Amino acid sequence: MTDYVGAALTMLIEIAPAFAVRNLDAMCAFYGKLLGLEATYKTPVYAVLRNGPVQMHLYPERDGKVAGQGSAYVFVHAVDDVYATAQAIAKIIHQISDQAYGLRDFLMEDPEGNRIGVAQRLPA
Repeated sequence: MTDYVGAALTMLIEIAPAFAVRNLDAMCAFYGKLLGLEATYKTPVYAVLRNGPVQMHLYPERDGKVAGQGSAYVFVHAVDDVYATAQAIAKIIHQISDQAYGLRDFLMEDPEGNRIGVAQRLPA
């Protein structure tokens, strides 16, 4: 039982991080290379990137939103491969390692300062 109104009626279907960025085209290319995200919708002021059911939304800095303040945590099947790519194109904050909480993960920062945790579940 939860304490907030509507909890029993609300079922989340998807969630997508949305980051303000300074260079929309460069960040679309960065996340394409890092996570295989492809732009399925793109205008000069908004981009929706997808890889299967996973989405990320990017938009130019506006309305008081400043680039480099976003964060997200993503789960992948081949974290070591993503880590190898990240080492070449991103700033690594925490090196890849196996965690006691059952994940192999690392933390990185994209070229604009947004932080992304990338993880793979360890076999039980």
